[in-house]
Amino acid sequence: MEWRGSQADSRNRYLAKFNATEADRYDAAVGELSRVDEDAYLADLLLVVQFRPGMAILDAGAGTGALCRILTRLPNPSITALEPAPAMLARLVGKVELRGVVAVEGFCDGIDDRHHFQEAQFDAVVSRQLVNGLFDPLTAFRNWHHWLSPGGSVVAIDGLYDRSAWTGVWQEEVDTLPLSACQSTASAPYLLEFAGFRIEAVQFMESVNALPSTKTPRFVVVARKAKR
Repeated sequence: MEWRGSQADSRNRYLAKFNATEADRYDAAVGELSRVDEDAYLADLLLVVQFRPGMAILDAGAGTGALCRILTRLPNPSITALEPAPAMLARLVGKVELRGVVAVEGFCDGIDDRHHFQEAQFDAVVSRQLVNGLFDPLTAFRNWHHWLSPGGSVVAIDGLYDRSAWTGVWQEEVDTLPLSACQSTASAPYLLEFAGFRIEAVQFMESVNALPSTKTPRFVVVARKAKR
């Protein structure tokens, strides 16, 4: 019995929902952060993880590029954006400030997704509000582990969303995605540990959560792949 349907069906629904109209709406509502918002995200991130100059960074579930823009403010980063929806990716690559970002179309939470990148290709895998939307978070985390170099880090930003946050065409997904309405910060780090990571930080993002624009409390998890 497929109690929540197949991953293929889930992906098809995602791609259908993020058409050009929805991508425009998303970019206006979520994808364009103000400088104040970016400053807050960067301040919270720098409290829990050290970004070295020239790091190879993967933005998983990059959307229209909000987190990529923040990452461009780091010292000389090499950024790759992974996003499955063509309409979202088109908006990302169309932004002048992101012209140096390498864009890759694809999902990250399937076994076959591992072919997108080589083993140990990145120094960090970062995500913003992706974990709650993963159909198979454990497989995603195992893929991230494979793509990271020894000693590399996952930096996952998410929010404490409840069922009421999933509205309109997205309401049907709340019972298909394991972390869609999780009210605990423990689930993501637990699964990251199970995927082979060592957890270094789990904490609320104080600067981001103090912003008037933040409606749902945000937290960040930092997990490291062991050095060989």
